[in-house]
Amino acid sequence: MLKLGTYEAWFDGEVIVPGETLEKRLANLAAWGYQGIQLARGTLELGWPAIKRALADSPVELCIAGGGGRLLAADGGERRAGVERIVEGLRLAAEVGAVGSIVVPMFGRPEVAPPEPPKTLYELECEMLVDLLSEIAPTAEEVGVPVILEPLNRYETHFLNRLEQGAAICRAVGSPGIKIMADFFHMNIEEADIGEAIEEAAEYIAYVHLADSNRYQPGAGHLDFAPGLSALKRMGYDGFMTLECRVMGQDKGQALIESARYVRESWDRV
Repeated sequence: MLKLGTYEAWFDGEVIVPGETLEKRLANLAAWGYQGIQLARGTLELGWPAIKRALADSPVELCIAGGGGRLLAADGGERRAGVERIVEGLRLAAEVGAVGSIVVPMFGRPEVAPPEPPKTLYELECEMLVDLLSEIAPTAEEVGVPVILEPLNRYETHFLNRLEQGAAICRAVGSPGIKIMADFFHMNIEEADIGEAIEEAAEYIAYVHLADSNRYQPGAGHLDFAPGLSALKRMGYDGFMTLECRVMGQDKGQALIESARYVRESWDRV
């Protein structure tokens, strides 16, 4: 069965899932056809005991926990702190039954000065990332929860823009604890063929983010989801597809219902 999740709120706090309490938001999602949630920063402030109690009484699962950590920061101490934070997050994710921990190795402009040729900045960052992920991988394997690398588009980072680049990092580390995600919004910008990119990186894909061409909910833009969904279906993907987007319209609940219907119907057609 196709499993749908959604972010609880956008990064600036804009509501995606209405409801006065976490329990009510979980109940709404269950009624609207969603099986998973990525929690907002405000909800995390409730503390994990309260969050776990709410999840225990709901059919909705927690998609992602932990994560973070600036593995490619210029400061070595910050990189070490990033490793420790990710390891701690993996153990938390295992404890609460999450799919994994998302890690974006680098936002924005490069922070590490390139060495003298023949190494490029990208090659240097790849080496650093592989070394640090190799330290983190044993914990991921131990707890059974992967680190999930997220390729972003060129306007958000210079590093890891395409699935093939993320897959190359996974191969270099050589651990089942290091995976990647396929994010339709970023792929729409960076991939020449979304379906082909997914097929070529299939063995490393552990999570999927959905958003339309305008970064609103699927069905609100002009992105053709069929090639990507078809590739996911052919590879036998059975994990979460989670909305990471703003929600267009005043009635957020109705918009989420319609978007879930749109994704499911699109999945059934491919």
